[in-house]
Amino acid sequence: MAANIDHGVLLGALGSLHTDGDGDVYPPTGMVIAAIQFISKNTPAQLVSENPDKFFNTAHAANSLDSNARTVDEGSGGVALSGCEFPAGMTIYGRWTKATFAADSTGGVICYFGY
Repeated sequence: MAANIDHGVLLGALGSLHTDGDGDVYPPTGMVIAAIQFISKNTPAQLVSENPDKFFNTAHAANSLDSNARTVDEGSGGVALSGCEFPAGMTIYGRWTKATFAADSTGGVICYFGY
């Protein structure tokens, strides 16, 4: 049986923010950034994951166990996100508690919140 971690709420129904600056972005207390839509291409300087072993982030390689040490909660082969430019129109999903993006006056990003 699959887990419903969004409690059946449609993406965007719990709030969002737009930024085109290079300051830190945080979700409301008790929530996470569940999706990031890139209006124009951007290279995140920082994505801090709620669980850095499970969700990709810039601080730690998620799902990076040795192939013989995999568990039901963590896989192998992952690397930390570094210098990755996401194209305009792309949406990424995860559970981040903080994000920082490159300043961009041509569109920026939209961060959607969830529980």
